[in-house]
Amino acid sequence: MAVIEYMLHRINGSSRAEIPGWVGDRGHWFNTADNTYVGWVDDVRDYYVPDSVVSLSKADLVARQLAIHATSPFATQQDDPSSEPVAMTDAEVTTMVEAWYDDFVAKNGA
Repeated sequence: MAVIEYMLHRINGSSRAEIPGWVGDRGHWFNTADNTYVGWVDDVRDYYVPDSVVSLSKADLVARQLAIHATSPFATQQDDPSSEPVAMTDAEVTTMVEAWYDDFVAKNGA
């Protein structure tokens, strides 16, 4: 399973929500459109993970992040700290997300 998309879970019907305990490296790339995050679940485990959890390939994560970028553009800060951030291009977002995915898998898959 490895890289996943997940949502917070409510606790005993209360309004308080928490990260599911089966999510490892968690809290990445929040999507305001559907209240999901990106995290990690080990492939080999001795605990239950719901079948509804979405596993993300590198291409899936890039597509997810480009959809987010289309509505809330990612931006980069310029060399001059007093200048306004500049929206990234789709190519820049793709490169950033692919590099992040590779690092994330290398860190968690070892």
